[in-house]
Amino acid sequence: MKKSKKIESFFDHFPPEVAEYCFHLWQDHPFEFIVSKARDTKLGDFRFSTTKGYQITVNHNLNPYAFLVTYIHEVAHRVTYDIHKNKVNPHGIEWKQNFLALFEPILDEDLLPTPLVRVLKEYLQNPSATSNGYAPLVSVLSTFDQEPASGTRLVDLAEGKVFQLKNLNLIKGKLRRTRYICQETTTGKNYLVAKNAYVQLQEPLA
Repeated sequence: MKKSKKIESFFDHFPPEVAEYCFHLWQDHPFEFIVSKARDTKLGDFRFSTTKGYQITVNHNLNPYAFLVTYIHEVAHRVTYDIHKNKVNPHGIEWKQNFLALFEPILDEDLLPTPLVRVLKEYLQNPSATSNGYAPLVSVLSTFDQEPASGTRLVDLAEGKVFQLKNLNLIKGKLRRTRYICQETTTGKNYLVAKNAYVQLQEPLA
């Protein structure tokens, strides 16, 4: 049977070796699936409402392997909510167990690149609330980007350095969990910036 345009589009976002598995997760745990515009604050999200039901979004600009990790991260939220509703921490032990369980069937070097499988096996023992919070995974996933990210990772800059992010000139401050508190140079306003964000170092004037 010929696949619909919507289903074909779904398959286009995943590594081909595991796309069918990801599609079956969608069938087994139904939800509205939206491939979202790029967002600076998150790679994907999960929502539930009594009127719209389950909804999962994933940013469109992720490479297939980053898209895969984010997708299964959010499906794990879907499964966890179905069982526990709001009675558990969103990124607590129940979600971590479901994240690992959903990934285990494809943690195979015949299906995914060996470096990715190895780092995922470590990461999934105690996954963080965002994959951007685990530097080894960020590093491996970045190798699959068609256009390597330009600039320097914020985590690699010394505290107090001035850098540019979009149209803002910011001063790197203290780390708060997975984000740095950074101060805008002209207004003094504080921003939280992901530690693995790629930024442009601003050299001091001579």
